[in-house]
Amino acid sequence: MRRTIPASILALLSLAGVTLAPGARAATPTPIHFTATVSPAPVHAGEVATVTVKAAVDPGWHVYSVVPAADGPAVTDILSLTGTASAGPTTEDAVIRKFDANFGREVGFHENTATFQRQFRVGAAPIAAPSVTLHYQTCNDKVCLPPTDVTLPVALTVAAGPVRPEYAQAKVIAAPPAAPAAMARAKTANTGLGLFLLAALGAGLLALITPCVFPLIPITLTNFVKQADGDKGRLVRLSAGYALGIVALYVALGAIVTATVGATGINKIAANPWVNLGIFVVFVVFALSFFETIQLTLPANLGALQTTARKHGGITGLALLGITFVLASFTCTAPFLGTLLVAAAGGERFRPLLGMLVFALAFVSPFLVFAAFPQWIGKIPKSGVWLARVKATLGFVELAAALKFLSNADQVWQWKLLTEPVLLAAWSLIFVSAALYLWGTLRFGIVAETEPHGAKVPVARGAFALLFLVLAGYCFRGLAGRPVALFSAFLPPSGYGLASGGASEDGLTWLTDYNVALAQAKAEGKPLFIDFTGVTCTNCRWNEKNVFPREDVRRELGNYVRVQLYTDRPGDAANQKLQLTKFGDVALPLYGVVDPQTGNVVDKTAGTITDAGAFTTFLSHSRTASSSTAAAAPATVAANAPAWAPYTPEAASAAAQAGKPTIVDFTAAWCVNCKEIEHDVFEHPEVAPVLGRSFTTLRADLTKWNDPANVALQKQYGFGSLPTIVFLDSSGKEIKNLRITGRLSVAEFQKRMQAAAPAAVARG
Repeated sequence: MRRTIPASILALLSLAGVTLAPGARAATPTPIHFTATVSPAPVHAGEVATVTVKAAVDPGWHVYSVVPAADGPAVTDILSLTGTASAGPTTEDAVIRKFDANFGREVGFHENTATFQRQFRVGAAPIAAPSVTLHYQTCNDKVCLPPTDVTLPVALTVAAGPVRPEYAQAKVIAAPPAAPAAMARAKTANTGLGLFLLAALGAGLLALITPCVFPLIPITLTNFVKQADGDKGRLVRLSAGYALGIVALYVALGAIVTATVGATGINKIAANPWVNLGIFVVFVVFALSFFETIQLTLPANLGALQTTARKHGGITGLALLGITFVLASFTCTAPFLGTLLVAAAGGERFRPLLGMLVFALAFVSPFLVFAAFPQWIGKIPKSGVWLARVKATLGFVELAAALKFLSNADQVWQWKLLTEPVLLAAWSLIFVSAALYLWGTLRFGIVAETEPHGAKVPVARGAFALLFLVLAGYCFRGLAGRPVALFSAFLPPSGYGLASGGASEDGLTWLTDYNVALAQAKAEGKPLFIDFTGVTCTNCRWNEKNVFPREDVRRELGNYVRVQLYTDRPGDAANQKLQLTKFGDVALPLYGVVDPQTGNVVDKTAGTITDAGAFTTFLSHSRTASSSTAAAAPATVAANAPAWAPYTPEAASAAAQAGKPTIVDFTAAWCVNCKEIEHDVFEHPEVAPVLGRSFTTLRADLTKWNDPANVALQKQYGFGSLPTIVFLDSSGKEIKNLRITGRLSVAEFQKRMQAAAPAAVARG
């Protein structure tokens, strides 16, 4: 039986934005505010009325779903409407569903706003002071307020008249689709849409300074200025029409890719060894063209298209000229476009379209800016030897990029020729050559023909030469066995192609067969961690070389049986099928945790790991939620953790006579933050032994919050929310300044232990 505070008091407190936690001695500001309405108005006796409760939830807080979960948080439920009988269950709008390792299951909750409804059949008797009783619980990432009943006043008028057909029966309210889960751990996007669009913007701006593009900008703008003949509006229209053709062609390319294959399809294409080999050849050809070793000529019919565009005139003609400009500059922009489309792999389906749009807008920006400020056109640097040098420098960059694509094909076909040392040595040679070229030591092409030996090197050129030299030195650092995080995403897996096989950066053993790993995990009583990876997946390499070796991540991975499954090689069909059928995803990288005792997926996360701490939490929570860990836990607890005795007045008195300080943990089954502290802090290897040795530990279970004995404890210690943890000195008196009323870190808890028992903790 739930106890409720008198409706009149609660109504006033609700209007003031305040509520009372049952058993608490003082008003506690509530982070959630409810309003209730009844429809239809008026309602006839015998009809079914719908109660709608809207919740406004403060930032950082959430209220739980109406769907119960065994041993989970308290559900939200519209319990009653005065003078009526229930005609159906409580329903809710779109709910966020997320696996919660603290409860070991998926839970539903609402953030910011929520709407709950329930139908009631109205009786014939008049209703005085009608109200709705709502049961709910709310938490944030530090504290949980206890499950609470709140009474909300409503306007309800029962009018005379027959039962109307539309209100005679309860309506079936369909459950809404689940809202996306709020991720409190590593991000799941491949590289993040924002970063991808920023890269598209950068690619568009860099393409402007290529030799095929830059010289045409002032020529085209000057021609538009002449046509406008002082009419600024006409100048803007001419530039806008020209830009429209450019944007249209790039957007059409993105739309075609989106409609035919999407970002995931690009992922498959990008993993094809023949595609990678083809890109390698194209990049090398473009690089030789930039070095002026070979000459690339445009198709003859491109000139005919340009002539047709000029004859047509108007916006259409200008758009055709813009399209001609795009085609004419393709030899310089193709590397940027290809790289951008590959970067779209594995993301949202519309990524190629958005990427091309942002690239195109950056690419046409000079035409729009200089149309608005034509006086700036004369300040654009004229093309000359400097531009030829820029072109050749880009050639060196393209050669370095070409080797990455050749490395992809090498790994898929298992040639084992482009190992990590070979690739680093080749890049070192390319970067040194680029530095020598910028310094004037290495000379070829038009630079060798027009620039005298010993010419003074400008400061900017010297700075770029120094940058290439630094990159070469960085590659030499990798050859010496030192980490090279900057290039790690582009290097093959550690040990690839080496006679010794090498070792992974994290120093851990990784199996390569799922069934073998599953059997071993079951035998050892450990959860199974799966790394779905690919030879062409740069984000996979980044995580494996920069995140997995971190001490906190490596220590947590050590609690798992680990298996690494490649999915983008010709013989990886079984791994591809496993990833799709078991995890419902084909993105790379993807990390999943499987309970070997049941074969069920515990949790998963995907994408570049930008927050190693969140990834460690993901591993910790998934391990806790696995039944394999639960089965193995008793031996660990017996060896390391303190014995938490149930709190009773007798136990507290005995603790005071023991001469040691006491910690009292007030907890509840519905308190998610209590479970966080009990697992992440109390069981931490640096905390558990000290707790067991230096403190008496008592635990009070307040799951039945309104039980008289629990209400007495709330009054005695003066608290109205959980978690609450108190420190008692050796005489049994509370050390007030050490009280804990929310989640905290291991380091913060250690400081409190040190303050409560400095001598004992220091001896530990």
